Amino acid sequence: MTYDEIACEVSDHVAIVTLNRPEKLNAWTARMEEQFSEAVRAAATDQDVRVIILTGAGRGFCAGADMSLLSAVVKDGAPNKGIPQRLTWLLSIPKPIIAAVNGVAVGLGFILPLYCDLRFASDQARFCTVFAKRGLVAEYGIAWMLPRLVGPGNAVELLFSARTIDAGEALRIGLVERVFPQEGFLEAVREYAAELAASVSPRSLRVMKRQLYEAQSQTLAEAAERAGQDMVASFASEDFREGVAHFLEKRSPEFTGR
Repeated sequence: MTYDEIACEVSDHVAIVTLNRPEKLNAWTARMEEQFSEAVRAAATDQDVRVIILTGAGRGFCAGADMSLLSAVVKDGAPNKGIPQRLTWLLSIPKPIIAAVNGVAVGLGFILPLYCDLRFASDQARFCTVFAKRGLVAEYGIAWMLPRLVGPGNAVELLFSARTIDAGEALRIGLVERVFPQEGFLEAVREYAAELAASVSPRSLRVMKRQLYEAQSQTLAEAAERAGQDMVASFASEDFREGVAHFLEKRSPEFTGR
């Protein structure tokens, strides 16, 4: 597929998928969504990719849905088959996904990082739910996900007020895990991702990601039972043998993901 509203590159086992409408602060379009889905799913099946970074070109991460999409709804009405569950599918991608929020992240652009596994922000990043100011609601499962990241009180306040918060506040409430200076931001995130790709087992990351999200709907007993099964399977894996061998031999690991 030819991309014009996103960009994608792979190096050091890291795929960087970039929303690429910088003149529009990477506002989301139907075409961008199609290309984004294609690129992320391709990275998920690429044996050379172990970690995926999502970011935006230029000054913004994503300024939300392009106003042409919202204007069309005002003119023609909402789809009569309901709204598709966009973005939640990212949790099923069997590789770590890091949101590198380089600038404004509003509306749908606020939601996208929530369905990534890690959220890193530049010190110039700004976040806003915006929905209440557009006469909209908590979209795409955000009412389920946001309280789990920032706590119920902070989630209510961010959704009700639709106010903009900076990277420092986002870090304080747990919306992001790290904040880096704007200068050299993407390179700092890429270095983190490359270290993850080189130093830990891809198989371990794949299984852990599934465990973490499955556990949200499991009892403690169910999660512990499944973890026991996963542990037995890990003992038979190539990555377990390599994990022991590289430690004993005092060398860098050569994990295969198997």
